[in-house]
Amino acid sequence: MFSKSLCVLLAVGVVAAHPFLGADPNTLQCDPRGQVFLLLPHYTDCSKYFVCDHGREVEMPCPATTIFDFALQTCNHEWATTCQLRDRGDEIEGSGDDTEVQKAMTVNLLDCDRSESASRQLPYRGDCQRYWRCSGRTLEAVYCSDGLFFNPESRQCDFEANVKCDAVMADELAGEFIVYK
Repeated sequence: MFSKSLCVLLAVGVVAAHPFLGADPNTLQCDPRGQVFLLLPHYTDCSKYFVCDHGREVEMPCPATTIFDFALQTCNHEWATTCQLRDRGDEIEGSGDDTEVQKAMTVNLLDCDRSESASRQLPYRGDCQRYWRCSGRTLEAVYCSDGLFFNPESRQCDFEANVKCDAVMADELAGEFIVYK
């Protein structure tokens, strides 16, 4: 009898300790009335998350060397958790067209299947207004908003004066298109 009670208590403890274990964050959204406390994974960066504030998602950073742990609803060491990003759906960041490409077409430094590199953005060779990012497990080339350029140091779109970009390199997608003359 004692061992059955202990097993039930342990099972309840595991479920209570990991309230979102196995849950899909893409099916959850912030409560507009602010009645439910919820933290949601970021769309592109494992070291960030969203706090629900009366129906609005407020972006928050994790402390250095940690990533967001959705199951525990807190930031955790990379070795202790797995990066879980949300899908953006049809929402498109920036003002330009997004171009999906195969992983083999770009630098090997950005592997969307690995949590360490999935949260990174890398410069797009040959175009200072574009960069590479992971959306879920898909690598995509993204444009910055009009008038902004990708800053490889801060890994975000920035004013041209703050960016050191050498656009002389060959375009990474040039081999994908047929040029008719």
